[in-house]
Amino acid sequence: MKLDILYASQTGNAEIVAKELYELAITQGFEANIDEMNNYSIKQFNELKNVAIVTSTFGEGEVPDMGIEFWEDLKISKVKLNQQKYGMIALGDRSHDIFCGGGKKISSKLDELGSKKIVDKLECDGDTEGTQEWSLNFLKELKDTNKK
Repeated sequence: MKLDILYASQTGNAEIVAKELYELAITQGFEANIDEMNNYSIKQFNELKNVAIVTSTFGEGEVPDMGIEFWEDLKISKVKLNQQKYGMIALGDRSHDIFCGGGKKISSKLDELGSKKIVDKLECDGDTEGTQEWSLNFLKELKDTNKK
């Protein structure tokens, strides 16, 4: 089964988490791809069936530089993503006014466009705690929902 992992990182944490998810997916038999969010157009993104997104938050609740172009296109998109399944890991810091804003924005827009969230979004506060457990659960649920 194919899985595309897209990430946007400012300091490197989201990229590390994305790479760990990629390694887990490979060991579980997924045909996985990993890339920066900005390397996908909305047209390309629309063709993806199984997606994991890992993003940090930058500044005042913004998507990091590696994903801002993608977000700007997604934000105004009207494309229907009804055939897509996704999961989201959002990294943030509760000391900021807008916690995990980058991930929340993207996740909300994907929901609006009809992409099906496989498991609840993981919101990490200042670290990457819980990402391994979330990743294992996401991969299991993705396999289960694709069997139906």
